[in-house]
Amino acid sequence: MNFYEQSIKTVILSIAAGFCIGVGGIVFLAQSNKIAGAFLFAVGLLTILVFRFNLFTGMVGYVLENLMEKKWSYLLTVLLVWIGNFAGTALASLLVGLTRLGDGLAAACEGIVQTKLNDSWYSLLLLGVFCGMLMFIAVDTFKKRIGEKDFLCVVAVFMGVMVFILAGFEHSIADMFYFCLTGTVGKAIPALLWITLGNAIGGNLIPLFQKLTQS
Repeated sequence: MNFYEQSIKTVILSIAAGFCIGVGGIVFLAQSNKIAGAFLFAVGLLTILVFRFNLFTGMVGYVLENLMEKKWSYLLTVLLVWIGNFAGTALASLLVGLTRLGDGLAAACEGIVQTKLNDSWYSLLLLGVFCGMLMFIAVDTFKKRIGEKDFLCVVAVFMGVMVFILAGFEHSIADMFYFCLTGTVGKAIPALLWITLGNAIGGNLIPLFQKLTQS
């Protein structure tokens, strides 16, 4: 497979992942109980992992590992995944906006979005760091345990997602969906970039600690 074909495949799998996160966002916003919503949101990440779609927050935690192996093209891959995820969340928001659920979901999301837009850059960055670390824990645990048919791999996914939502941490791809759903993408780009950077830093913290303590 040449570079062009590989890039197309990467983007397609990334759009699929973004769409799945959008579905997770839909079911989360539809719940009056926040705990139930956080639990159900995790179905989006579980679907992505089972079908091996490309999610930015699931892949950015391996940047350090790839750079240490001088696999510089991984940076381009992660960028394409981010763009594809954006397209996937936009598609999910567009389609649900055409249904009877659209107005209600957008209204439920309005307060969430305004909180993010009114936040400081360093708050968004740090909340993104926390979320990035949790996503790495969830994804890496799933990848390492799924072959052993260990139930912990699924528990890690649901716990990781529930914790970041209930704690109020920032997930760049989920936020893309919220911003698209409320039509605030234009003004939200700076916030998204800070959250994305935070997710990238957080996703590489545990790999960094592991590298620093290897004997």
